[in-house]
Amino acid sequence: MTTKFKILIFFLLIIFILILYLILTSESVKKIDNSGLPTGQAGQPAKNEITASSEEDYKIKVKEIFTAYEKLAKDSGFTPEKVDELKNQTLNLKAPAKKFIELHTNLFIALTNMEEYLSQKYEQGKNASLEKINQLKADYSWLNN
Repeated sequence: MTTKFKILIFFLLIIFILILYLILTSESVKKIDNSGLPTGQAGQPAKNEITASSEEDYKIKVKEIFTAYEKLAKDSGFTPEKVDELKNQTLNLKAPAKKFIELHTNLFIALTNMEEYLSQKYEQGKNASLEKINQLKADYSWLNN
């Protein structure tokens, strides 16, 4: 090999190592705590996430969303904006265990169906939403308390 070729390979190797170092030490690489969830800079949960550290906390937060939904339904105060707010609360809430994933998903679907009804007057969306909510109450008795 010629000297120029050796120098070229040497510089390419240095550049590769430098790029690899920058990637590994970058702030954009998210740290993972012991639970496997992404965290912020100081080991704190990301700001836009409401974490439910235990199943009880999660149940309380979901119950609050259900209570708000029922209050809107009784007062006929449904507006797309209020339903969207409940959807955002649901999206920001993280299920602490796999057993709550179906509840979480169905709650979001019910809220989406109600939002469709309110924005497009899609009557089946309202019925589907109410059916899902009633089914969730039947499946998770703690929502009725």
